[in-house]
Amino acid sequence: MSAIGILGGMGPQASAKLYELLIKGTQKYTPAAALDDDYPEIVLLNVPVPNFISNENELPKAKQILLDRTKLLEKAGCSVSGIACNTAHILLPELQAVTKVPFLPIQTIVAKRVEIAGFKQVGLLATPTTLGSRLYDDALSGIADIVRPDIDFAKQIEQFIYKQLNDKLTESGRRLFKEQVTKFKLTNNLDAVILGCTELPLVYGESLNDETVLDTLQILSDGLLASYFDTNYIG
Repeated sequence: MSAIGILGGMGPQASAKLYELLIKGTQKYTPAAALDDDYPEIVLLNVPVPNFISNENELPKAKQILLDRTKLLEKAGCSVSGIACNTAHILLPELQAVTKVPFLPIQTIVAKRVEIAGFKQVGLLATPTTLGSRLYDDALSGIADIVRPDIDFAKQIEQFIYKQLNDKLTESGRRLFKEQVTKFKLTNNLDAVILGCTELPLVYGESLNDETVLDTLQILSDGLLASYFDTNYIG
């Protein structure tokens, strides 16, 4: 029996949500799922890594921990793995190098979703590290142009993320974030907005049903399940 691997803990809430989405999403492939053995085996490693997202000095220590845990996913019998954190994908080449189990990169399957939908101009909301990287630029090259938030909005996004992580986000805060996403989209004439941090779908809330607001957690869940059940994943 193979398993789906999740390299998580960055942060724990997003990792738990990904697990939940995988369980719910299984019903797309086994509609009559009622027994435990109808569901895939899932190995979730909630890895308490140092906060390398805000402190680059912690990156070497965090990388070594994640390299070790990546090897554990292979030992656990995983056939496909995902990282429940967009920013941690900056380490993906090094993590992939120590395992035969393929990782499904979030930015790659998001790019596929963008291409299929025909979006040509998309906004990217994410942590400062992800915004400063080329993760999405490279994935979307030749598919769509990326618009990043201005400095003030980028700082607000980071605050929303940490409030979510610390369970201090109010309902009014969620409404404000949704309003700002809409304003960002309209002001920049965007076809879609990528919630490029796995905490941001949690900030946005349960009412995320707009196909032009791309939930990277949901897209990762869809891709992992399609790979696990050996179907052609098209986004």
